[in-house]
Amino acid sequence: MTLHRYMISLLMLIFLAGCEGNNASPPEKRVKGKSSHENQKVDIGTISGNIIIGKSMGLSENVDLTVTMSDNSFVELPALILSQKHYTSLDNQVTIPYELTYHKDEIRSQAKITVSATLYVDGKLIYITDSPTEVINNGIYKNIDLLLVPAN
Repeated sequence: MTLHRYMISLLMLIFLAGCEGNNASPPEKRVKGKSSHENQKVDIGTISGNIIIGKSMGLSENVDLTVTMSDNSFVELPALILSQKHYTSLDNQVTIPYELTYHKDEIRSQAKITVSATLYVDGKLIYITDSPTEVINNGIYKNIDLLLVPAN
């Protein structure tokens, strides 16, 4: 029985010793010329406007204003976020300008693209847009004003 174990151990040792020196990688083929990714151009669009806080109150230092552009075309699915920006310093402004960028090829012609905003203070939702504003496919790209109302 012990002879059998020694024979199996010896065979495994020989097998592993034969595999040990075979770590040469195959040669790589280099393609001359430019990568196809360098020739691709991304068509970027922007939307812009102002966020207006309805009832002005002194905001603390710990604020998070989030502006979101999303595709709300499918009722049974969650909204697809196309662009989003966070602002953490508002300096007690009542009107806050914003600009969102997006990839134009991600916008379907029949999509319902909307912009909305939320304002959190110390982790608590304080202000929201009462209704999302439809943009892009209806021809609106600039001067999109979002009115924030109290979330209560």
